[in-house]
Order: sequence, then C-alpha cells, then structure tokens
Amino acid sequence: MTQFVQGQRWLVDSEPELGLGLVQGLDPRAVRLFFPDCDTERQYALRDAPLTRLVLEIGDTLEHREQGPMEIAEVHHLNGLIIYETTTAQMVTETDLADTVKRNNPVMRLLTGQTDHPNWFSFRSALTRGIQAIWNGHMNGLLGTRSSLLPHQLYVAKKATEHTHVRALLADEVGLGKTIEAGLIINRLVHQGRAKRVLIAVPEALQAQWLVELIRRFSLYCELYQSEEHDFGIGQVHLISHRELSNIDCLAQIMEQEWDMLVVDEAHHLPTEPNAELLHWTILAEQTPHLLLMTATPEQLGMNAHFGRLQLLDAGRFTSIEKYQQDESSFTELSGLARALDDDNVTPAHIAELEALGIQWNNDNQRALSALLDRHGTGRVVYRNTRKGVAGFHSRQADLTLFDDEAGRIAALAKWLLLHRDQKILLIAHDMDTAKDVAFQLFQKHGLEATSFHEDLDLIERDRAAAHFAEADGGAQILVCSEIGGEGRNFQFCHHLILWDLPTHPDMLEQRIGRLDRIGQTQTIQIHAYLLAESDDQQRFEWYHNTLRCVEQIQPAASAIHERYAAQWFDAPSDDLKEQIQGELKSLAEQLESGRDILLELNSCRQPEADEIKAVIEQLEQHHPLDVVEMAANLLNLHFESIADGVYELIPSSNMLIPTLPGIPEGGAVVTFDRARASAREDTLFLSWEHPFIQGLMDILQGTELGQASIAVLQTTQVPAGQLLMEVQWSISMPERFGHAIKPHMSHSLFRTLVLEGGDKDLDAVLAEDSLQAQIKALPVKLARNMIRQAKDRIAPLYETSQRLAQLRFDQAMTESGQSLKHSNQARIERLTYLQTVNPLVSLDDVSALISQTEQEWAAHQSCEFITSGVRLILCAPPGSL
Repeated sequence: MTQFVQGQRWLVDSEPELGLGLVQGLDPRAVRLFFPDCDTERQYALRDAPLTRLVLEIGDTLEHREQGPMEIAEVHHLNGLIIYETTTAQMVTETDLADTVKRNNPVMRLLTGQTDHPNWFSFRSALTRGIQAIWNGHMNGLLGTRSSLLPHQLYVAKKATEHTHVRALLADEVGLGKTIEAGLIINRLVHQGRAKRVLIAVPEALQAQWLVELIRRFSLYCELYQSEEHDFGIGQVHLISHRELSNIDCLAQIMEQEWDMLVVDEAHHLPTEPNAELLHWTILAEQTPHLLLMTATPEQLGMNAHFGRLQLLDAGRFTSIEKYQQDESSFTELSGLARALDDDNVTPAHIAELEALGIQWNNDNQRALSALLDRHGTGRVVYRNTRKGVAGFHSRQADLTLFDDEAGRIAALAKWLLLHRDQKILLIAHDMDTAKDVAFQLFQKHGLEATSFHEDLDLIERDRAAAHFAEADGGAQILVCSEIGGEGRNFQFCHHLILWDLPTHPDMLEQRIGRLDRIGQTQTIQIHAYLLAESDDQQRFEWYHNTLRCVEQIQPAASAIHERYAAQWFDAPSDDLKEQIQGELKSLAEQLESGRDILLELNSCRQPEADEIKAVIEQLEQHHPLDVVEMAANLLNLHFESIADGVYELIPSSNMLIPTLPGIPEGGAVVTFDRARASAREDTLFLSWEHPFIQGLMDILQGTELGQASIAVLQTTQVPAGQLLMEVQWSISMPERFGHAIKPHMSHSLFRTLVLEGGDKDLDAVLAEDSLQAQIKALPVKLARNMIRQAKDRIAPLYETSQRLAQLRFDQAMTESGQSLKHSNQARIERLTYLQTVNPLVSLDDVSALISQTEQEWAAHQSCEFITSGVRLILCAPPGSL
C-alpha cells in the first residue's frame, strides 16, 4: 500500500484541473487531500487511490509558491517528504510548491492518465514533416498564394526577402502583378516571423481591391481603416489610404504604434520631401525595418522624385542625385552589351568590352551576363519586369459592330452567344444599372445562362458570381460586369471580351482588357465592341483603335498623348491632326523603348534561377496536406468530405474539440488542395501547407495539451506479453527571432525514438512509425488508466533511456545543421564581398553587417535545445487478447 505523509503533494489522475493536492490527514482506510488552487477538500480510499505523487528530478524546474521557477540541483528525502535543493543552494520542501501544475509536460500527462487517442502521435508527425519540407526547400511563405506560379513574381519575392531588412521598389509594368509580388513578400515575412505588424497604404480607389486580394490570394485579413475611431493597436495587418498617411493627426496615431513593415502602393503620388515643421510619412518610412514602395511609373514625376524614393529605401547608398545619375549613366552604357548577351548575338567587340570590365566570356553567355548584372547598382533595390521580358502573352484582335437601338443590340448579342455556346464571354459596361439590365434580359428573355457582377453585391456574392462563371460545366456562359469587373479580377480562362461602352481614358480601357490579357491566357484575345451608332462610344473607339492604336496592343505612350490631345481631337478631328498625333505617339514610344533599363529588367528575373524556384515549389506541392486534414477531421470531430473531383467541404461541427477552425469562415468552406482549381474557382479556398488552417493546426499542437500523451496496444507474438514500448517525439527549440535562418538547415525539426522495456537501443529505424501506426489500437480510457497506475514505476526508466538516445540524435542533427548553416552563410559573405568589388552601391559596411548577422545566427543555433513534444506508451499483448 502506498505510504502517505502529511505535507506530500499529489495529483488526481482523473481530475488534474484540481491542481496540486496537499495531504491533510489519514485514517485506516482513506487519505484526505486539500487543493488550495480551487479551495477544495477531497477524500480517497487508500486501496487503488487514483493519485500520482509529484516527484521532480535533478535538472527539472520547480515552481515555488511565492518565488517562482527554480532549477533543481539535488533531491533529498526526509521523513517521507521530498526536499529540493536548487542551483542557488536554496532548500524547498514539496509543501512549498505552487498549487497549480503546468501539465504541458507530456510525461507528466502520461503519468497522470491525461491521454488522447494514439493517432495524435502520427498526426503531429505528418503535420510537422509537411511544414518542415517547405522550410528545407527555402520556399516558406511562397506556396500559399492562390494564383499561378509565375517565375518573375517568385524571383522578386525570394530575392527581396533574402536581405535582413526588405527595402525595395517594385516597378513592374501594368499587368505583371505587382500586387501579387507585394503580397508574396508580406506573406513570406509573416511566415518567417519577421513582420508581425504591417501597415499598407494605397490610393483610396484601390482599398477594396487590396482588401479582396489579400484575403482571397493570401488569406491575410486586414483591419480596414474606416473612421477616426480606428484602433491601430490591434490586429496584424492594417490597410489605410494615402489620405490617412498624409493626415498629420492620423499619422501621429499611426506612429504611436510599433510597425515591422510599411507598404505604399502608387508611391509616386506621395511627396518624398518632408516639411521640416510638420510630421511626414517619410519619417515613418525611415523608422520601419521593412519598406516596400510600388509604382509602375517610377520616374513619372521626374528624376528628383524617383531619387527621393530611393533615398527612403537606403539613404546610405543613395547619397546624392549627382552621384546616382553618374552611376546610372555608366550602367546605361552597358545596355547594348547586356542585350547582345541575352539575345546570343555576341561580337568580338562585345568580348573585348567584357574583358575591359574584367569578365571572361568563355563562350558562356549566361555566366557573362550574370557577372555583368552584378555591376548594376539599383538591381538590389529596384525590381522592374516588363511584358517584353516575360513570356506568356497573346495577341489581340478587335472588331466593331454598330446598332441603331438597344433592342437590336441585345438581340444580336443573344444570337451570337447561342452560336458560341462552348465559349466563356466577359461583358463590361460602365455603370451598374446597365450591367443588371443586360444580364436580366439575356436570362429572362432569351433563356441564356448569364450572371452579373456589380457594386450592389457584397464580396461573398461577387465571389459566387465569379465562381459560377468559372465553372467549366454548368456555369454561366457570360458574366456581365460593371466597371468594377475591370479592376482586380482575372478571367484569363476566357478569351472573348465584349465592350458595351467605352471608358473615357485609355488606362481604364487597358484595365478592362487586362482582365483577359494576362499571363495564363492561352488564346488570342477577341475584343468585340457592341456600340450604338452615332454615339460618343463610337467616336471613342475610333480614337482608341485607329488613332492611339491601344486596343489591339499595349501602348505605353497612349496615356500621355490622350491627356495632351483628346479634347482637341473630339472637338475637331482631322487627318492632319491625326498624322501629327501619330507622329508624336511613335516618337514618344521610341523614347520610352530606348530608355528601357535592360540591365534592371534582366536583374529583376534572372534565369534559369527564376524557373528553378517555380520547379521547386511545384515539386513541394505534389505532397499536399490532404491526409493531414483528414486526420485532423477525425481527431477534432470536423465535417470533411469530398463533394467533387478534388473539391471538399470543411465545416465545423457542434462537438468539435476546438472552438473555431483557424482560417476558415464560421460556417465552413469549400476547399481544394489543387492550385489550378483554386485559381479557377473563386469560391474555393486553396489549402496549402501555408494556409492559416494548416498553420493553425500546428499552433493548436504547440499551444495546447492535445495529443501530448497517448496509450495504445500492439498485439504481437514477437515481443513478450506485458512488455512496454515507449515512442517519444522530440522537437528542437530555437530562438524565435532567428527561426527563419535556422529552420531551413534542420533536416528534421521533429525526431522520434522508440525504446523497448529492458533494452538500450533506439528501434526507430527497425520499426518505422507508419508501420507501427498501422498495427496499434487504442485502449479504452478505463483500461488505459489502470495500466498507467500499474506501470508507473516502469515508465521513468523507459523515458530516461529515450532521453539518452535522443541526445545522440540531437547532437547529430545540430552538427549537420551547423555545417549547413556555416556553408550557406560563408557563401553569402563571399558573394557580397565580391559584389562590393564590382557594384558601387555595395559597401564594406554591408559586408560587415552581414558578418555580424551571421555571427548572431550561429550563436542562436548553438543555443538550440531539444524538448519532449509527445509520448506514446504501447503495451505489447498476444493477438486476440483484447
């Protein structure tokens, strides 16, 4: 019979929530315990009492009732009580231990019978392995985007985030996805733990578009600024307009908070020269560690404004505009050489030019081009991709049909739709009422499957309309949009665009066409202008198509010429004026082309590296988290089932073990694990390893006690009946600040030991986890608790053996990861040291800063420890015994 002594501390196996009990008294048949934490007294029969004594070991941390945590150096026994000697030579009796017990120790939970289903063990392994694979591929933060994998976007996001502080200008041409690049950079920094507070400032007209893009593509939920009562202290990502960033009172509230990152879209609209007497947004930009500026026209407002933005990004590099212009002039002289290498058109003169720069050609264009690009000064700060440098765009064809009245126009459209039943058609009109009316008449009067998309619909309704249009079978044939359909949404699976009217500016027309004319489009884009005869729209079509020539092609000079000549043309068009306009249009287009910075463009998407990034991500996505979600559904009591090929329904249940599903709407969601399906169906969530739901599952495992301890039975003839197996999961704990630098070099962030009672060898390699998982069964709760009570004295030796073997595995993992980290950091230092010799904007200070950073990373690596994440105790029994 167990010996109880007054003052001992005991836990109740079935009610750990009572806290740590204190023995108050004894009689011949019962023991009386008082639980100070809940001011409760209980009496238990001495025979088979469901109690476990709290016994700590040398090296453990005790919690003193008044003085907090202390490390144990020695353990002494005196008259039935335990006295702990701390590392500070203080004596603490067990009576003085804190009344609450931290039960997140897996072994403690096992000893007290607080166990879960044994499948949790495998769930933890599968989830951790999947997430760790992304880190090992150095692609964390780049997989969760609900969009096509475009090499130039992935390259920009990966390269920009390789620097300690991301301070960059994104200047891609319209249609190449700067918003996606920015989202990838934000998402990557968030996933790496480097940006916990992000402020995004955009033109007011783009707030809704940004909000939708961040939610739909990145599952990043924003605090949207709507009034002066906005609380900048809550949440992770805040979305404001330029107006708030320019308002002194609002800016003062913003600057009261700590921010890790500032993102400014259309940055050329904001002045970079502060008023010395007033608070200015540039102060915030200078103070924030990560700064991302975006503009498709970086030099639109002149060289001084462009240089001002570069100074915001890095004042140490961009010290004077004169020096900057001098450096840029020298880079411009290399453009012809870069084009020759890129086009494989190298002459002896080019080879001599390379040798003068210290570059050996050796009949290797790519290597020589890479060395040349290393010399480009702003290539590490500014990223600019152009349509000419990015493959995947198709041609356009436009036609005009004129009508005398509205009825004839609707009838002709309906007839055309009937003749093209197998085609998807997008129709855009300027206002909401027109869009509603056209969709209504097509559906009610002509029986055509038409759906509308306009301002009266909320975001969910718009998603449903877009998803109905995207469905290949049974979906709407035509989507009728108001002007908002020309912003933000992409329909590259469709190649017919009907213009029901024309906007008043060529940029707005390009926005409309750009819904189809995007990377991912597979056919020639057919643009059909259905316009009323003798209308302003007919005149605009003639202006855009025949004069500006901006309907069937991208025309970068169209906007400037339109603003200069549109009023004059519409007032008194003539052949002479048309000839003058087209002459200026050609001249301006040639100026823009000659001013292209080919070095910068090539540096913004270096090949073959950009394609290699895409290939690695595609390889990683072949192993998606479907199995993990199915396991989570079974363990947490979620509703998860297939509703179509590759499409599933994930819905909360009334008896699930967690209050909400992280990253999933309250009512549940339709999900897919396939990127193409998610891109085509707007109503479907893309569950990658980086989706908040998957990341949330990991947070549940790390932040709760679920699955830390379990008991199972293995029916086998190969091991004597009654023997115990202990399976332990060990995770590597590292400083959070440097996790993003260390994790990619850890081949396993979770490893396993398997020990048989009486043995001293690790059986992990002999009996794989998946094989063992297939053979074990869960024990009923009552049997499991009885087994624990009977086997308590046998558990400690098993765990000690596991810990000793885990130390060997940990030492090996740290040696391997340390070598990988050192090799990687040495390569980074050598690379930057080389750049410092050829690139005027890379200084010795940059090299010194990198060396200091790598030294900090190494110190953080050396401080890593291994801890117990989960333990599974397995009872061996003969087949058929249970």
